[in-house]
Amino acid sequence: MAVRLCDLCQLARYTQWYAEFHYPFRFTILDCDACDVPMAVLGEHRVEVTPEEVAYMEKALDLVAEQKFRGKFAKWIFDHKMRQIPDHYHFHVRPLLW
Repeated sequence: MAVRLCDLCQLARYTQWYAEFHYPFRFTILDCDACDVPMAVLGEHRVEVTPEEVAYMEKALDLVAEQKFRGKFAKWIFDHKMRQIPDHYHFHVRPLLW
């Protein structure tokens, strides 16, 4: 039986990439190919994250949202619901009226 590789572990470069972090832990910020909003993707294949990791990723993703949504939307929210890939931690930033 073939093992399906995780799309978030592979992270093909066919959407806009904003940043790659290696310290204090690995994660990437890029546009989601399904909904075209920025998202943060943990660099390890795991679901459990610490509150500190979440806070760090949210701060970085907020900076991207400020640039991408400026002049279009006044507010945005972090959406931590992992719908299509529930076993690799990632979350989106969406305009408040999404």
